[in-house]
Amino acid sequence: MKTIRIICIIVFFAGLCSCRKNVLNLPGTNALSTAQIFSSTATVNAYLATLYSNLPMEDFSYCNFSYGGFPGNGNEYTADWTDEANWSTSAQDNATMGNGFSQIYKAIRTVNNFIASVPSATGFSKAQVNYWLGEGKFVRAYCYFQLAKYYGGVPLILTVQPTAVSVPRNKEAEVYNQIKTDLESAASLMDATMPNANYGHATKWAAFALEARAMLHAGSIGMFDNTGNLSSTGGINGVDATSAATFMQAAYNAADSIIVSGKFTLYNKYPSNLAQNFEYLFYDVSQGTSNSEGIFYRGYDYATSNNRTHSQDLMALPHAIQSPYGYGGRLMPSMDLVEKFQNADGSTGVFGADKGYNATSNVNVQIHYPSVTAPFVSKDPRFAGTIIAPGTVFRNSADPALGLQGGAVTSQKGVIHNGTIYNANNFNQYFNVNTNTFSASTGAVPPAGYVWGSGNSAGSPTDLGSDIAFWLKKWTDPVTDVSLLRDYTSRTSWMDMRYGEVLMDFAEASFLLNHAPSESLGALNQLRARAGMPAYPTITQDEIRNERFVEFAFENKTFWDYVRWRTLTTAFSNRTEYGLRIYWDIDTQDYVFLKIPVTTGKTYLPKAYYFDLPGSDIASSPAIAKQVNGGHNPGY
Repeated sequence: MKTIRIICIIVFFAGLCSCRKNVLNLPGTNALSTAQIFSSTATVNAYLATLYSNLPMEDFSYCNFSYGGFPGNGNEYTADWTDEANWSTSAQDNATMGNGFSQIYKAIRTVNNFIASVPSATGFSKAQVNYWLGEGKFVRAYCYFQLAKYYGGVPLILTVQPTAVSVPRNKEAEVYNQIKTDLESAASLMDATMPNANYGHATKWAAFALEARAMLHAGSIGMFDNTGNLSSTGGINGVDATSAATFMQAAYNAADSIIVSGKFTLYNKYPSNLAQNFEYLFYDVSQGTSNSEGIFYRGYDYATSNNRTHSQDLMALPHAIQSPYGYGGRLMPSMDLVEKFQNADGSTGVFGADKGYNATSNVNVQIHYPSVTAPFVSKDPRFAGTIIAPGTVFRNSADPALGLQGGAVTSQKGVIHNGTIYNANNFNQYFNVNTNTFSASTGAVPPAGYVWGSGNSAGSPTDLGSDIAFWLKKWTDPVTDVSLLRDYTSRTSWMDMRYGEVLMDFAEASFLLNHAPSESLGALNQLRARAGMPAYPTITQDEIRNERFVEFAFENKTFWDYVRWRTLTTAFSNRTEYGLRIYWDIDTQDYVFLKIPVTTGKTYLPKAYYFDLPGSDIASSPAIAKQVNGGHNPGY
């Protein structure tokens, strides 16, 4: 009963902390005592559960810089901020939205209390106490990395404040130095011979993986930034060249530590079906599954994660096989992303390249293929593991009761007959070739005198005309009955760190440090080999970047890659993004594909490399308000 009571106290105080305002100058009045936290292993794990639950992870439930949200419109993921998805919102439009800033500082206050208490714990082995301390430092570093990504320099608060204080923003490089210090300390404290049996908790290797990720981000800013922020803000935004070199070396060293340990290998459970292998890499991630690639997870299954669930399947499934509760088709890959996937022979993935077209000459041009699947069957297997293309048999689409064309998910705008284009006005319509009219389908095979006039899935669930022909497969559950899927019923866990990312971080850091090209190639080509792709004989910066685009699509990395490379403003300067329109040509008895613009004018200004601090937090902290630009980031 005593253990239960202490756990309840921990939950109660965590709730109190979540209701407080002015998060930067709160005293630690709600801190639990060391005796309360460390009365038993169960109470420590309960406190740690709070720390990990508060971890600001960009997973299924992350949207609009708010953790644990529900993106009802489907246009609030980071994929929508780039050219991955076709809702195409702009992150800078959301620059002060969400409650992430306050959420993270509340988490920091909680973990600071834990870190301060751990050394005084008694009744446990030294190795166990050290391990818990390492976990605390991992969590704190994770929190500060999220803040640094969004804001640059932020106030570094490393102890529980006994009285209310106003803390100024540190330089961005100082924040990254603290992240580096915490993670290197965490890695040394978490003994590799004492593996953490708690699924979803940090390990030595998670600390190294996070260091590689964070230091690559910081080092890249120092190497590529040309905004002038470093000098104009006195270092609050930006990373100096000396620090950048140190951070890049740290990224390399951390990734190398994982590689040479031999603890992880690339997932390869289905070597005879490379597309399925890549798809299931992101499904075999729950506690107890055998995934040799996973390093750090957030559990989303009832049995092991305090009933935490999400809504990914509800949001992502195509219209034809969506949940009976609606939604569906809310996170749809763009044609821009599709073209980044090379063909399986290593040739360009630009649509129609096999017919002599390039990325600009293929726009608004009728390109014929014999089947709806023909343009995609020869792509990099990661394409079919990530994306549902037109003509894909997926989940229950082959169920005869659904009456779907070919038992597949399809996207078809209409037909071409006698040289005239006819656009359908609903899903699953037949086209009468004698009257040139559409009617509702009555089965999987049109009767005599009719052909399929429209697809069963396109755009949003009620919009056949949005000209988006692809749907997201990565992260979706390929097993659970669709009828059971609704809001907050998806149980696929989130693999936050994996060995594939470590290899890519190592390859990029090695390249940017001007190491021998063979080193980068050795790491990058392991990923291509797993996918069945030919090895690169030489390595370039563009090849490294494109490999990240396809390997990490919809893993909430692409936006941050554009940010750290400082290419957000060049890649999105009056940018046009594309979709795909498909017709059945009755005259030529084949399919016609049109790559067409679906959004235009997408632009990022230099200020978008940072979000602005919430005005309420600046106003409540005089020390910040007195700093350059009144505490705001450049351009705000």
